[in-house]
Amino acid sequence: MPIQTFDIDRDRRTIDVAKEIALLEPDDSPFTVILMRARKKAANGAEIVWFDDKLGALWTQINHSAGYNANADNLTVDDNSIFAPYDVVKVARTGEVMLVTEIGDSNVITVLRGYGTTSAADINHDDWLVILGNAMKEGSNAPAEKLSQPTKHNNYCQIFRTVFSVTGTEEAEGVITNESERARLTRKEGLKHRLMLEHAILFGEKKEDTTTAAAKRRMMGGLLSYISSNVYNVSSGILTESEFELCCEQIFAYGSANKLLVASPRLLTVISRWAVGKLEVLPKADTYGVSIRRYISAHGTLDIVPSKTLRNAYSGWGFFVDLDNIKYRPLRDTKLKRNIQQNDEDAVRDEYFTEATLEVRLEKTHGVIKGVVN
Repeated sequence: MPIQTFDIDRDRRTIDVAKEIALLEPDDSPFTVILMRARKKAANGAEIVWFDDKLGALWTQINHSAGYNANADNLTVDDNSIFAPYDVVKVARTGEVMLVTEIGDSNVITVLRGYGTTSAADINHDDWLVILGNAMKEGSNAPAEKLSQPTKHNNYCQIFRTVFSVTGTEEAEGVITNESERARLTRKEGLKHRLMLEHAILFGEKKEDTTTAAAKRRMMGGLLSYISSNVYNVSSGILTESEFELCCEQIFAYGSANKLLVASPRLLTVISRWAVGKLEVLPKADTYGVSIRRYISAHGTLDIVPSKTLRNAYSGWGFFVDLDNIKYRPLRDTKLKRNIQQNDEDAVRDEYFTEATLEVRLEKTHGVIKGVVN
């Protein structure tokens, strides 16, 4: 009869501890705990790939540092792929309406200026343009299609290994406390392993190192490496309620009306000063065991979790996360491997092992705030 797992001592088997490690002191690295318990999907390879479609495809901006005078009819914009001939376009700042006649190279559009009742006026760099639909001739053929391909993104699975050991003598010797040294290290190093995951999930930079065939390694890109649109720097260091609401206005422009704010203890302290009476503490039973405070802004709801990961150089930081557009992607989920010591080593050696990465979709739905002092 073949040997079954029931025949093997537990200490000789690899133990799947993904759920257990998520339950271990969850407030120390709450973002990773939430991802592990609520936003997890197995990876299907060492590299994951996903595709994002464009957001806000009816708006773009003028991209010309000198601007344009009222007679200019060839305009460079951030993205001309959203236009087709005979689109009606409004310059939001001046009210001028233009008719697109041609789509050129290098993000240029050719337009008829002052096509509506509002006269043509000078256009500034970064002026917003919005499409008001198209205006086709009577009896015309169907207009040109405006089709775009989704943008490809990728990330790599990073291997995390946290090793700990005790000598054979220590393992055999009794202790005064109720907990053996191996049990203490199992608990402590499990927490350390998860903290390392949280550091990489927030701050990692994507890399696939194939310098030598025998030493290939991969690093995951963290959330910060994917955020480019919504970076809110509090240059004065002083975050007021009105400035925070302006930040929320930007953050909630896209995506869900309910987002997560992973906040440094300093950021939470500052918010608490002027949000007295506006912060609701949610029951841990409903929040994956994590301490969460809910803040209702004028633009959406923020569930705030304080993270001890955001300290020292990151003490004034916070990450706005749209949980609908992020996933924790383990290729090999967290496991506790027992007795990995060499055969002749007078010790017992264990390790936590994880191979995982992060999937960040629609980066405009996420954001970061930094520079908060008081």
